[in-house]
Amino acid sequence: MRKVKISIKNLSKNFGDKQVLNNLNLDIYESESLAIIGESGTGKSVLTKCIDGLENYESGTISYENIEDIKKLSKSKKNNYMGKFGILFQNAALFDSLTVEENLKFCKKNNLKKILKDVSLPESLLKEYPNNLSIGVQKRVGLARAILKNPEILILDEPTTGLDPIISKQINSLIKKLVEKKKITTVTVTHDMQSVYEFSDYTAFIENGSISWYGKSNEIKKKGNRSLINFINGIY
Repeated sequence: MRKVKISIKNLSKNFGDKQVLNNLNLDIYESESLAIIGESGTGKSVLTKCIDGLENYESGTISYENIEDIKKLSKSKKNNYMGKFGILFQNAALFDSLTVEENLKFCKKNNLKKILKDVSLPESLLKEYPNNLSIGVQKRVGLARAILKNPEILILDEPTTGLDPIISKQINSLIKKLVEKKKITTVTVTHDMQSVYEFSDYTAFIENGSISWYGKSNEIKKKGNRSLINFINGIY
């Protein structure tokens, strides 16, 4: 029986006169991996920032388990809610002036060697600086930082951007293993359909600020709507 972890109802978000999200509805289920796809500028990353509390929204609700609407939380409770998330940013967002060890210690001061093992990296990397590492290794370090505090929800923003197909496949495999092992509810924003097929259980397609299709990732080509099929075939 699938259990709803986060429920989004009639969510709208504007930036000035531009409406980015328009009465969007979406349920995110516990221990499942959800991919959010759509054209650039359709609000994918904005949606995840609303979900994890980094962005406010004009109307609608985002409920989390017994929290009716996260927008109504006090500052201290909002901080507690945000602490339930681990985030892998698109560019890994590591501090170049700090070693890998120092970057990880921003989140937690122990189990660093274990967490590196979880993302298939050697302990020797702890003393390295990010600008000496390949993009693929930086992504792994960013992923290590994202899961270091054992988050309930993992947000991945374009985890394979800038990577070649071989490294992308390795990252996808790593994410799938981590999600399955730790039972983390995962939301991934991506343009990489191979990532969608390789590690996401369900997919939500954003079009004109709303979800125009939602379903099992392995059924997209068979059951997807025309806009979705055009998107994945690169016809736009």
